Amino acid sequence: MNALRSRLSAAVADWRVQAALVLALLLAAPLLSPGTLQIASFVLVAAIFAQSINLLTGLAGQISLGHAGFFGIGAYCTGILVKTHGFDVTLGVSMAVLLAGLTGWLLSFPANRVRDVYLAMMTLGFGMVFFEVVREWNELTGGTMGLPGVPSAALRTLSILGVKVDGLRYFQLVLVLTAGIMLLVRNLTQSRIGRAFYAIQVSEVAAGSIGIPAGRTKQLAYALSGALAGLAGALYAHLVGYLGPESFALPRSIEVLVIAIVGGLGSIAGQVLSAALFTFLPERLQVFAEWQFIAYGLILTFSLLVLPRGIGGLLFNPPRFIKPRALARAARLRADAAALRPDGGGTALEAEGITMRFGGLVAVADVSLRLEPGRITALVGPNGSGKSTFVNVVTGIYRPAAGQVRFGGHDITGLPDYQVATAGVVRTFQDPRLVPHFTVRENLLLGAHRQLRHSGLAATLALPGAIAEEAAQLALVDAVLALSDLTEVADRPIDTLPYGTRRMAEVGRALLARPRVILLDEPAAGLSEAEMDRLAQLIRDMKAMGLAILLIDHHMDFLAELVDEVVVLDSGRMIYRGDIAGMRGDAQVIAAYLGDEAAHA
Repeated sequence: MNALRSRLSAAVADWRVQAALVLALLLAAPLLSPGTLQIASFVLVAAIFAQSINLLTGLAGQISLGHAGFFGIGAYCTGILVKTHGFDVTLGVSMAVLLAGLTGWLLSFPANRVRDVYLAMMTLGFGMVFFEVVREWNELTGGTMGLPGVPSAALRTLSILGVKVDGLRYFQLVLVLTAGIMLLVRNLTQSRIGRAFYAIQVSEVAAGSIGIPAGRTKQLAYALSGALAGLAGALYAHLVGYLGPESFALPRSIEVLVIAIVGGLGSIAGQVLSAALFTFLPERLQVFAEWQFIAYGLILTFSLLVLPRGIGGLLFNPPRFIKPRALARAARLRADAAALRPDGGGTALEAEGITMRFGGLVAVADVSLRLEPGRITALVGPNGSGKSTFVNVVTGIYRPAAGQVRFGGHDITGLPDYQVATAGVVRTFQDPRLVPHFTVRENLLLGAHRQLRHSGLAATLALPGAIAEEAAQLALVDAVLALSDLTEVADRPIDTLPYGTRRMAEVGRALLARPRVILLDEPAAGLSEAEMDRLAQLIRDMKAMGLAILLIDHHMDFLAELVDEVVVLDSGRMIYRGDIAGMRGDAQVIAAYLGDEAAHA
């Protein structure tokens, strides 16, 4: 099965196979009956619609139960503009896509404030509001009587740029458009934008720690998803010729969500196969329509239990998230990890009088710390002493109740985490927060997100400049893989690797973010002796690059060989600052933290 899956995956990824398939369908289309052509056109529309859910839910992790609203906006927009106002279809469809995309962007603002079931309910509410608007706005939409007479290929009333378009020509046009959309979605998925979508799905905090703005990324996902759904709706309008409110009710949202899940979220080819399945079955098995939602429920239940990754997971290998052209070009380049050395030398970070309260609890109390370039400072203390809270304040996750964080002569107190990371202050976490189904290489490339300056359009079109820039960063990824001793596992999914390897990968990802200051939160926790030796060498390499390093850990022997200075916290207060030897002899530190360890040192 694995061999068959690999062959199928290689075939669907080969542009020559894709072109041959599209050409074969174009040539075979005249041989099909008008009814079959119309059903095939519905399949293509459903495939585009499913991609809108795949992009928003499969990539960005945002649940939507109201996508029929975007679909309907696209349909009614082009229907009204073309039928009532005499616009050409090309302009009507373009306006429909823009309006649906704008609506998606606007919806992203309230969506950013809710999560999980509340997000599902909010999007459901959006879909219900749209349905009521089109049902009641008689003057514009025709209300419950619908909007008849939309120029349609099936009714032979459709003209595009003055050229009459029948069912055959419409199918061929939509086929070429669908093929183009699939290509663009694949390019987007394998770009910095697609990887950013997956990053915020897994952890918005971790994404922010390497400079990915979760809010703006979700806004883009909603806008693109809305635009794709609007395009599908516009094509649907000119396929059927009549628009009624019932076509854009909750069942339409449920249907496209089922298509996307059964096809396999994240799988473009799987979505197309699922769209064909759910379009042809109701048409060929008329009894299916009578029991539509029971059938949907049974198919969805079967898919979740037996095929959790859907049709795409059954037939194809998991998708990859770096363009093959960029990988091939990077293989011809050579980069040195020394290129990650901060330009113009390092920059000190100063935290002065930091106080953080949670209600009546003082988690950090008047802590001041200075991190110097080329020096390693350890921050230690018992569990709950405020170490991670202090790091969260410095990196913008929390805004302190009092105090100031200055970096490079600028006050960065309370800035959003992604802006702090963009300034050059990067951190890791107590537990590695990586994208599980990404390979080690793909996870490390996420760290270079803010170094990739090309536009989203250049990424989606896979322009040469975007490919060259990504290849240059991939060459640096290779250098960090070698520095971290991860080259042998570079192309293995991170969730198949041991905990220690994930730790090293997270540190490597942080290094690819080009930090001037790096804060490592218990990086040695759970590591073997050999793994700690590898980590220690990597930290020394970062010190040699001129980075300012804050190291939180409980392994005193590990710290003793690395750090230049140690700071001890207890109950949120600084109780010691100095070298390791002095700390081990400090009575207050012994009482609060070291205990018997110091007595036997």
